[in-house]
Amino acid sequence: MRSKLIKQKAVAIDDNGKGIIRFDNQTIFVNDLLPDEEGEIKLIYKFDKLKEAKLIKRLNSSPIRCKPKCAYYSKCGGCNLMHINYQAQLEYKRQKVQNLLHKFAHIDFEVSPCLGMEKPFNFRNKIQVPVGKDKSGKIITGFYEENTHQIVPNLDCLVQDIKAKQIILDLKKLMEKYHIEPYNEDTQNGLIRHVIIKTSYHYNQTMVVLVTSQDEFKGRKNLAKELVSLNKDITSVVQNINPRKTNVILGEKERILYGSGKIKDSILGLNFLISSKSFYQTNPIQVEVLYSKAIELAKLKEDQEILDAYSGTGTIGLCASKYVKKVTLVELVKDAYLDGIKNKELNGITNAEFINEDCTKYLVENQSDVHFDVVFMDPPRKGSTPEFLNALKNIKPKTIVYISCNPVTLARDLTYLTDQYELEKVIPVDMFPYTSHVETVACLQLKNISK
Repeated sequence: MRSKLIKQKAVAIDDNGKGIIRFDNQTIFVNDLLPDEEGEIKLIYKFDKLKEAKLIKRLNSSPIRCKPKCAYYSKCGGCNLMHINYQAQLEYKRQKVQNLLHKFAHIDFEVSPCLGMEKPFNFRNKIQVPVGKDKSGKIITGFYEENTHQIVPNLDCLVQDIKAKQIILDLKKLMEKYHIEPYNEDTQNGLIRHVIIKTSYHYNQTMVVLVTSQDEFKGRKNLAKELVSLNKDITSVVQNINPRKTNVILGEKERILYGSGKIKDSILGLNFLISSKSFYQTNPIQVEVLYSKAIELAKLKEDQEILDAYSGTGTIGLCASKYVKKVTLVELVKDAYLDGIKNKELNGITNAEFINEDCTKYLVENQSDVHFDVVFMDPPRKGSTPEFLNALKNIKPKTIVYISCNPVTLARDLTYLTDQYELEKVIPVDMFPYTSHVETVACLQLKNISK
């Protein structure tokens, strides 16, 4: 192992928020270095190959740099852009989408400004924190330090709902009262692995999920009742059982300890039920911005039939249903599909049909029999499939609105579509302030539509 100390200036920020420097014909990534900032950087080599680059000292400061408001920012792995002022974050995300479209799809397109938040704090309606003990044996909760499983104690996360702090404080006291131990990953002893808190933005409803390593534990119902008595907004307490040695947080089995096991929230005037396992956008303010923009770009008409592919619990398709003749919603995950049907019934919607099927299989097998004027698609992070996209081209909807949480797979998927479709608009939406993640809505129109 050998090292070298250099002075170098960052030329850009990479897709994960790290500074990019060029040295010795190499592109090197350095934490906490912004464009035009020069730093003393320690290069560490192993077997003559660069292993790591550490910023020792920053020699000047960029105009876009700001002091992070979070005291835990340097340790916690949750946020990675808090040292950049918010307007600069929005421009970084716009450029990120534009650059990735060029890099992975050879599409040179002027991406619209990123739609940000007026107050980008305390927006997360879902938090999930590991539970453990510190060296003195005190119960702690927080977030994992970046690239580790070391818990950084943090009760003052600036992006989580403000109700969560008091709930966690009360829960830790009750764990001590009932002699309930946190789970230890190394010894595999103890009970409570994670705590998940889901809050409703529009209603005074909160769900607490206790992820346990064992099925049975003494005093669980009393613990739930006391937790509810201390926090009046808690309407459901759920125990999720995960006995496996795994990094996956939730297990298959669960039981309701208090309430209905669901909470209710609202998007664009419709109500949606949220369970412990159902996916629901974590930023309730920006999800309305995202869906409003998607519906606006679709230019929906009352005689149209639309497809909501990868529909989840039906949030996009049901919000669009009042503008069109019929909505078909396709979702593979059974729990999400069943929640979608409940959401349809909850809102009295009669022109929506849910189908529990893999989206690719559904479209490939039915491409000669179905017609859709508009397709909304919101695939998982890995994107869609070539088979789905080719079947989509055979159906020839006039408009495709693609909502993406990963601009890399968005760019890849667009390469399958742009031979038949014109890219009309690409709009990033900041669902996750202070992180490098960005949601994007892209609108495509069938070429030569007038002919």
